[in-house]
Amino acid sequence: MIEKEILENLYLEQELTMKEISKELGVAVGTVYNYIKKYGIKSRPTITEKTKKKISEANRGRVSPRKGVHLSAETKKKMSESKRGKFRKPSKYGGHRKKKCDGYINVYTPSHPCATKDGYVAEHILVMEEKIGRIITRDEVVHHINHVRDDNRIENLQLMTFKEHAAMHMRERRAKKKGAMTYQ
Repeated sequence: MIEKEILENLYLEQELTMKEISKELGVAVGTVYNYIKKYGIKSRPTITEKTKKKISEANRGRVSPRKGVHLSAETKKKMSESKRGKFRKPSKYGGHRKKKCDGYINVYTPSHPCATKDGYVAEHILVMEEKIGRIITRDEVVHHINHVRDDNRIENLQLMTFKEHAAMHMRERRAKKKGAMTYQ
């Protein structure tokens, strides 16, 4: 059993965390929490004065632009120049390009009928649609002939039905199991 006075001293006066108190008393953190509730000890503010002092000491000497801090024109210019060239140029098919983690390149084209809820369309689809002069149907797939997902040159793209595309990849998987990889 933990006495109320000891718990109040450790928690409120010494401002130890429940984890530190549990180590000090050799009990579980949950036990400390239950006794704090049992005795009706009020929770401390999340950031105490002691914590504020620690934070202030750690940040002493650092200057960071905050709300209300006015930067000189020279500093603003330097910040602007440091960001120049970090963003991709817009695609000829719409907005900016973005490479996904799976290797495909998406283009921001929110007005396209096949756009995701974020407004992106796969670039290889846009390239093929430009070549054929229409929007691809739900049953059509644009296949990368050399299997390089970000190679969206028209000579590397092939329009296929979903069924043809699945059958082709199945043949390739079977050929790969046998040891000879073939592309059709």
